[in-house]
Amino acid sequence: MINNQLELEVKSFLEGQSDFANLPSSEITRLSQVIRKKKIRQGQWIFDQEDEFEHVFLMKEGHVKLFSMNLEGDMTSVSYIVPQMVFPLRGILQGRKYCYNAVAMCTSEVYILPIKEMRKIIVHHYAFTMAFMRRMEHHLHRSEKLLEKTTCSSAAQRVRQVLDYLNEDYAQTHGTVKKVPFKIFLKDLAVLSATTSETAGSVIKAMKEEKKVLYNNKIISFI
Repeated sequence: MINNQLELEVKSFLEGQSDFANLPSSEITRLSQVIRKKKIRQGQWIFDQEDEFEHVFLMKEGHVKLFSMNLEGDMTSVSYIVPQMVFPLRGILQGRKYCYNAVAMCTSEVYILPIKEMRKIIVHHYAFTMAFMRRMEHHLHRSEKLLEKTTCSSAAQRVRQVLDYLNEDYAQTHGTVKKVPFKIFLKDLAVLSATTSETAGSVIKAMKEEKKVLYNNKIISFI
């Protein structure tokens, strides 16, 4: 009974996705039988950079942070996964190892699809593949938009521009303010802005004094 309920739940989720909805109903049924659902605690790691690329994840609820690190242990990139997104996209066609670490930023739920199944439907279902490419194109557009925000020579201005990006792409309206629904640590803001945590912190402080943002318990709100 539980398995039947999960299959129906997974089917409904897949049919609501612009790419998976292009699959034949028989294929959606088959996928619903191999997909697992997992609840992840806040702070729990989903996979590590350099782990074997065995699964792709479909975000049902919550938020996940993806980040990569260099050999010295410094964080070199960071991005955020929100509901309805598929992750990771990098390496999804031929990658053998994950290029990122993934950690839950709050209690979250994901659907887990074996990567061999994902690659199979990419190869055999043209309509799905074209729609999935549009998903990847949208992701690339978001990445380019962030990159455009970090070309300014002024580190402080880069931080402000990245905050604009977070406001545009992630913030949700709550009464008279817009709030990013997950924690943004200063070190993460610094990586996004290609600067230091000290600079990121000073910009947040200045914008609080300007009454443009609030920063409480790592949550950024735009006034």
